[in-house]
Amino acid sequence: AAFSLACEPDEPEDQTPTDDRTKFTGSWLCTESSQMSYTVNINIDSSNTTQIKLYNFHHLGFEEMVFGIVSGTTVTLPNQTACQGTVTVEGTSNMEASQTSIDFYYTVNDGVNLDTISAVYTKQ
Repeated sequence: AAFSLACEPDEPEDQTPTDDRTKFTGSWLCTESSQMSYTVNINIDSSNTTQIKLYNFHHLGFEEMVFGIVSGTTVTLPNQTACQGTVTVEGTSNMEASQTSIDFYYTVNDGVNLDTISAVYTKQ
């Protein structure tokens, strides 16, 4: 009778589904197609269950933040503004299976120039 417990289904260890955003968080070295490199810090947006915050995106400064919507291994940057509304950004990205690299494609419009950029984020 001591072994009858083995026949019962195991309790799930954790009812909370894994947060897809967790793998995106941290410091990333961004290398843009122009060869410009800089660090981007990514945090979970605690006020929205699907969003992350990217600081220093496109080297705009660590006080500047754009947000991305995470779905699985992709991040979508919906059309949004940064730098007090003077810069418009939009884009998409996909994380590599290793979760140490993200391929980013985005546009940055400062009202004068529209830059189309491909970049690789490498986990630091």
